[in-house]
Amino acid sequence: MNDASSPDNLAAQPFDTATWAAALDDSALRRASSSAIFQRGKTYAGSGAVDVTEEERGDSPSIRATITGTSPYATEVWIEDGEVGGDCDCPNAEDGWFCKHQVALALVWRERLSGQAPTLDEESRKKVQASVKRAQTLKDRRQALADFLHSQPVAVLADRLLGLADRDHEIGRELQQWRKLSDAPDKASNLKALVTEIMAPGRDFISWDESHAYARRAEAVLPLLAQTRERDPSGAAALCLHAMRRGWAVLMQADDSNGDVGGLIQDIGAEWVRALSGAGPQPAAFGEAYLQLRLDDPFGCFDTAAAEAAMGTPALARYRKALATRWRETKDAVLAVRAEHAAQVAQANANRKRPPPFDPQRESDMRLWALERMHLDRLEADGDIDGALAVMREGMTREGMTAPGDYHRVTVFLERHGRLRDAFANAELGCKLHPGESWLEDDLLRCYERDGWVEEAFVLRRHRFGRSPGVDRYHETLKAGAAAARDAEALRAELQQVLVADEEREMGRSAAHGGRFFPGRIGARAEQRNVSLRAEVLCSEGRWDEALALVQPPAWCRNSVLTHLARRLGPQQSAQRIELLMRVFAAEMSDSKSPYRQELELVEEIAGLLDATRRVQWLLELRREYKAKRNFVRDLPPA
Repeated sequence: MNDASSPDNLAAQPFDTATWAAALDDSALRRASSSAIFQRGKTYAGSGAVDVTEEERGDSPSIRATITGTSPYATEVWIEDGEVGGDCDCPNAEDGWFCKHQVALALVWRERLSGQAPTLDEESRKKVQASVKRAQTLKDRRQALADFLHSQPVAVLADRLLGLADRDHEIGRELQQWRKLSDAPDKASNLKALVTEIMAPGRDFISWDESHAYARRAEAVLPLLAQTRERDPSGAAALCLHAMRRGWAVLMQADDSNGDVGGLIQDIGAEWVRALSGAGPQPAAFGEAYLQLRLDDPFGCFDTAAAEAAMGTPALARYRKALATRWRETKDAVLAVRAEHAAQVAQANANRKRPPPFDPQRESDMRLWALERMHLDRLEADGDIDGALAVMREGMTREGMTAPGDYHRVTVFLERHGRLRDAFANAELGCKLHPGESWLEDDLLRCYERDGWVEEAFVLRRHRFGRSPGVDRYHETLKAGAAAARDAEALRAELQQVLVADEEREMGRSAAHGGRFFPGRIGARAEQRNVSLRAEVLCSEGRWDEALALVQPPAWCRNSVLTHLARRLGPQQSAQRIELLMRVFAAEMSDSKSPYRQELELVEEIAGLLDATRRVQWLLELRREYKAKRNFVRDLPPA
């Protein structure tokens, strides 16, 4: 180990011990991982498997180590903004999970920072060594099998594979594909048949846990496509299109939640673009076929810019023309459908009958949205900004004809192309025609603040907060008020009063309806004041004492806010922290179900804050009170 990173040499460096103590305590590590992962990490920490390689203190403290388990893993843990984070190259941490190796390193780091020597546990060491031994045994067995197979005569291996193929259909299928791929036919019809066979799903529906195996098997098409491209780029382009369409068909009968099938199709799409580039400029008629391909593409399976650069001038010109024509025809057809429905509504109203509902599926089937997006992208790529604006503004000449999103889209487009004055005017018009639309107000605020209209920006932000208060809008209004030279404390008091008034209106509505629940008041009685948002605002300002006073009974507050507040209280407020967490625990248990993961984690956290005597007493009380919840009682920590 590097002497520079030893605890003795690092002890003299400045470090906020209160910050790291809170970030690395057991409850914080359980929240970052889980109770089960924490326990496994604790085993690793006491096993001697953690070899620290580097440690940094200061504003961004971190520690790195190699942790030996089934394999050696490079692990890092850091503290940022008072929270623990980390990274590890083990499989369990690939998706951002805080794994057992990170927990182990955090626990070792905590001991180092406190000046203690690492505590080694013989039982933990034996458990980790047994795990390492099992993994090594599996590797040795696989290597022994590989050595044995390599030593066998070819004929013996062939007979054995044939026997396996006879007994297992999937093995036989893969071996047949291997045979065909090793001697790929030259005729296009035979290649197409081979691609169809490789891409075939083999069943009516592919579940999410089967999609990975399908994608791994169907990946055999990729080297075939690449091999064909080297020999015949034009033929390969056609073959890639066939493979891509087969993949789209598979998507219609698969649960691709993991994205394996989609990833394979994108690889095929990339191979198609390479084949298209190798084939050179395409005939003009290709432009129309390409338009249909774009419309059929379910999620953007290939790089359209690269494909359009490769297709050549004649095909691209035909694509532009076909796209403009198709968009115009579809737009007119959609407007005709809307006019027809408007006439039916007017007729029904005149006859005092119920107006017929509008069928959005008719518009969806026409694919106007996709055509318009493609048309706009093409016009913008060609530098025809006025043409693109004309497309977006069509139908916006009469008040109220378009949705708020149309004005938002035009404003963003104008800003992107530096037409800021026009963007400002469009944002104002959108807000005038569609008052209260958040998208349009965001656009207008951006224009106000960019052009220095601080008073107008403040008035709008203050109005938005009054209409729909929230933590983010609270701070945005304070910031806008500062820019407009408003008194900060007076404005803060004013916004707090808005929240108080909202609480009183909510109580009044609940009482008027016989104590019925309203959104945000689940669990609150009619006579209780819901102070959740006000407490959340105070917490966001770091006013922990004010928030603590506010949430005291009989006030009602969301459990998430109470938990956040409790975990930010200092050591001198340990009693209040325990009280808040017990309050959250009682509320969670009133509607809890097995396996009680969140409730048990709260028990662990609370028990860690209690002294030994009170801990034993409280855990015994829990066993008595919740004895009917057998799974909960079973998993309680020992008293």
